[in-house]
Amino acid sequence: MRSPTAFSKLIVAVLATLAVTAAAPSSATAPTVLATEPANGATGIAADLETIVITFSEPMGGGSSFSGTTNFHVEWNSPRDTCTLVRPPTLPPWTNGQIVSVNLNPPPYYSFADPDNNVLATYVFTFTVGGSPDPGAPKILSMTPTNGRSGVDIDLETVSIEFSEPMEETIALNVAGPWPVSSHAPHVWSTDRRTLGLRRDNPADPLPYFSVIMMTLNPTGVGFEDADGHPLGAISLAFTIRGANPDEPPSVVSSDPYHGERGVGVFRDSMTVNFSKAMTTDVNLECTTGNWPGAADNLQWAPDRRSFTVPWPDDQTLLPSGALISFTLNPGGAPGFRDTGGNPLPETLISFHIEGSARLLKIRPVDSMRSFDWPYYLWIPQGVAPNTVILVEPNNTGGVYDSEQIHDGRALGLVGRRLLFADRLNVPLLVPTFPRPLAKWWIYTHALDVDSMTASSAGLVRFDLQLIEMIEDARERLADLRIQTDERVLMMGFSASGQFTNRFAILHPERTLAAAAGSPGGWPLAPVSSWQGETLNYNVGIADASALLGTHLDMAAVRSVPILLYMGDSDTNDSVPFSDGYSDEQREQVFRLFGANPVERWPVAEAIYESAGMNSTFVLYPGVGHSISDEMYDDIADFFSGHIPQSKGWLRLDHGRRVGP
Repeated sequence: MRSPTAFSKLIVAVLATLAVTAAAPSSATAPTVLATEPANGATGIAADLETIVITFSEPMGGGSSFSGTTNFHVEWNSPRDTCTLVRPPTLPPWTNGQIVSVNLNPPPYYSFADPDNNVLATYVFTFTVGGSPDPGAPKILSMTPTNGRSGVDIDLETVSIEFSEPMEETIALNVAGPWPVSSHAPHVWSTDRRTLGLRRDNPADPLPYFSVIMMTLNPTGVGFEDADGHPLGAISLAFTIRGANPDEPPSVVSSDPYHGERGVGVFRDSMTVNFSKAMTTDVNLECTTGNWPGAADNLQWAPDRRSFTVPWPDDQTLLPSGALISFTLNPGGAPGFRDTGGNPLPETLISFHIEGSARLLKIRPVDSMRSFDWPYYLWIPQGVAPNTVILVEPNNTGGVYDSEQIHDGRALGLVGRRLLFADRLNVPLLVPTFPRPLAKWWIYTHALDVDSMTASSAGLVRFDLQLIEMIEDARERLADLRIQTDERVLMMGFSASGQFTNRFAILHPERTLAAAAGSPGGWPLAPVSSWQGETLNYNVGIADASALLGTHLDMAAVRSVPILLYMGDSDTNDSVPFSDGYSDEQREQVFRLFGANPVERWPVAEAIYESAGMNSTFVLYPGVGHSISDEMYDDIADFFSGHIPQSKGWLRLDHGRRVGP
């Protein structure tokens, strides 16, 4: 059985640690947050920050509920007006550029309360790890509603953000929460270009009670910038919508999946509904579209009765692919769901679509029992054959960044550029989101260089082995969908990822069915230990490959792997002169033995591969620079086609049985 989802783990952890079930706020004064340390919106915070301190307006009761700081534990001072969240010593540091969001009393959990059970309104504050903006960067002067404000009116239509100086039109914005902003008219600037107005698409609809709206500006470090090109530092701004009045009927403030959501994963194992008020346990629930067996009979209420969860009843069965599933609460206004004051819930519909037979999955380490430190993307074409092979392309950001979001975004962009190629071959596509950190610029992770083979820093250990773990995880997930895959993969890459592909195919021939490496950094890895009497260590050759691997390199297996190496004859992109790619000794050796530039070295590399008895094909394309031409794509497709199992079939029927790993 696969490990629980991150959502399931969060629900279990929160329910298990709630110390107090807070009552609904009374007419007495509710506590507020006076200050936080780090301050809301702070930047340049240490990646291993040990404590987060929250000061309240009055002494508090014994309960706490918060999210965003996984595994931190709570300590109180003696007046109980200051709460300290303490980092456990085993928790790995955050990533530079990461925005940390701390959510106190996240709906539907309201355990921060004073001794009279007056509940703290949901409060969100954020700070950015490292990544302090340069001195010339613009700043945010103010926000309406103010950053961190609670009790914002449900009819709010526009959020205003004021900057310290005139800004360019470029923006980069992520919005979390029920604040829809379409791409065709996402913002309005003032005439002096110092104030931005963000108007939601549905201003006539009241915002859900207790909902949290979070707006992250420049999540990848670029987008908002001043007239001189100085980017705004990554920052998140958040506020919380007020709660319902006692005499108002309850409402559904949110659900997971949310109403209207598309592409809900077939692996999902529950549906959760959150209310604006504490509810009785009376129920009137119908699954009006689709099939969710036993929903009304299997509700699991949270202790404060502001939410319930409906588990998917059969862990051995996936959700029906492509189906529309709808739940109606209190259908026809009939009695059932009501708050503790007796006010009935109006008839409410929640519906969502399950992903179809073509899908894109993002698999995070927390969702897997396999050992890898970074997420990966898996694209599954429609109608893929039941016996096939996975196509892998390592990600290549093209630069060094400490922001995980930048590498993730570039990997997702690579998926977008390659999914049509995967569809053409009718094979699943796997793309990792490996980082290439600025703080350790000399480790050329995206090229699988010698430094990445010997790195010991957390998260950077042996990307080749992490990729194999991702491949195995993907094979298990595909098997859940009745898609059987070869343990060996097709692998392609270009430039740095061409080096990764070339090197992986030689280091791991048992996992490589065929490899196509384009413009591999100026020098393809020589599959020999020496040349002209000189020892060739990795990254130049494989003299020390067995030591790096920790196991014997089977050269008979290496020689059997079909490898296509291709490049344009006008390609001048060369990693050899740079210290992140080669050492001084290796650089001098490549120049002396093989040539001064990639095209000059090409026939020498071909001769070395031929002398080693490799199953290799070298192609040099006239008039092509550092790019992949249509002719190259056609040749790669033809090259791979001969290695894909020839079988016919569709993805699966509406239901698929899970197969144990």
